[in-house]
Amino acid sequence: MPHPFRSNVRRAARLAAALGAALALNGCAWTLITAADATGSVIQAGYAVAANYSSPRFVTGRPVNIASICIENNPMVTSADFVPSLQLVLAQRGVTSDVYSPGTEPVTCEGRLVYNASIEYGKPTFSDDSRAYLSTINLTIFLHNHIAVTARYEVRGLGTDRFSSAAVKLKGLLDSMVVDQTQLGSTFESASRGL
Repeated sequence: MPHPFRSNVRRAARLAAALGAALALNGCAWTLITAADATGSVIQAGYAVAANYSSPRFVTGRPVNIASICIENNPMVTSADFVPSLQLVLAQRGVTSDVYSPGTEPVTCEGRLVYNASIEYGKPTFSDDSRAYLSTINLTIFLHNHIAVTARYEVRGLGTDRFSSAAVKLKGLLDSMVVDQTQLGSTFESASRGL
């Protein structure tokens, strides 16, 4: 089944071409071609922005305030950059992380993060090549063996962020799950200076 957005873009391009040909003799063609070109530029800009943006679809619980977390490796998730991206996004929030194999959780873990993700294949806009993308991500953070917060990302509808990187999608989730420790440090310093 063709993607509805692509079908509309193709129809609009055909219509613009037909109108341009019909009006070429009276000088309006240049205006129509310029309008079609501008529309294409806006669409491409929208996809460029979407490639760097992701937001969680579902979040349950409040962000946890932790400085370190242990990540339980899930060998069923075959995306090679998933765990490194997860650790990178946590580090950007000032949270250190260690990865452990299931059943070998270190006793020093302040919190525990488990994950699952699904990969699908599709063709990016304006491309004929199929490529893999993360279609769903489930993250759960446990504190003292109790679920503290969960978040789920899934591609829906037009899915303009479908081909965003793992780091972009994970950032959208972790921003709602983990308190930014780097902001806490600067807030504490500002408060200390004001005393």
